[in-house]
Amino acid sequence: MDVALKVDVDTHQGLGEGVPRLMRALTDLGVTATFLIAMGPDNSGRAIIRVLRNPGFLKKMRRTRAVAMYGLRTVWSGTVLPARPIALAFPNVMRDLARAGFEVGVHGYDHVRWQDRLDEIGERGIRGEIDDAFESFRAVMGSSAQCFGAPGWRTSASALRVLDAVGLDYRSDTRGTAPYRCTIAGEVFATPEIPTTLPTLDEVMGPELAECGAIVRFYLDRINAEALNVHTIHAETEGMGQLETFVALVRALKDRAARFIQLRDAAVALDRAALPVCDVVRTTLPGRAGWLSAQGPQRELANPAPIAATAGL
Repeated sequence: MDVALKVDVDTHQGLGEGVPRLMRALTDLGVTATFLIAMGPDNSGRAIIRVLRNPGFLKKMRRTRAVAMYGLRTVWSGTVLPARPIALAFPNVMRDLARAGFEVGVHGYDHVRWQDRLDEIGERGIRGEIDDAFESFRAVMGSSAQCFGAPGWRTSASALRVLDAVGLDYRSDTRGTAPYRCTIAGEVFATPEIPTTLPTLDEVMGPELAECGAIVRFYLDRINAEALNVHTIHAETEGMGQLETFVALVRALKDRAARFIQLRDAAVALDRAALPVCDVVRTTLPGRAGWLSAQGPQRELANPAPIAATAGL
């Protein structure tokens, strides 16, 4: 079975503390992964607005004990306390990842702005977020990023259009079951989408599923031995308070002869011309507050869009 670990890094603390811990653990386990990093400011404190917009967010914060996990410095970042940079604060951590053979890509610029205001900022604002993110990546890494994962699994036609112009190897913006090409309102996009296929730990953990062994069994029951399994973890969760549980899960998967690959390996193996074209829909999932983007029904198109993305940014 193939398992691709996608590590989302949302915060200053996640990159500075969680990523080095994950890097050491993965290296010790002999397992690879893809790290997608928010490149701009850590405005985590502004996410408190979600409590007003969506009461489910407060329930999630309580269920996952987010304040204890992240610490008050992160919870207040960008509000009571100044926002701290993420990527530019720890460039050596990003370079260490690449030197160690891990894949490194972009997880947006201002994570909170994208997740909470994607529909408000419009295509011009989206272009600014993407420009800033990819330019920051080049400044740190000395090369261009070849992949992108949308903050909060939230995307739109405007975002997909702008990202197509970058000429990426793939995106990982949605939740779904298998790689596909995106279509929204009849517009078909070129860049392959490799969706997250498994629920995240912060969606499932709680009083009824808190013990390490129970969590490991939960995921083992949901692994598809016949397909690519994309499991998104977070540097702020599995890289910190839940590291022991994550290590136990990886060991259990290795015992079942799982093959760990990077998302770029999965992208290289794709036949772009044969990928299904599927709607991108907005939906909700248990344990996650608010909407997210997901793989919808497949479309049969008489004249599909060209499969080659146009390099632009």
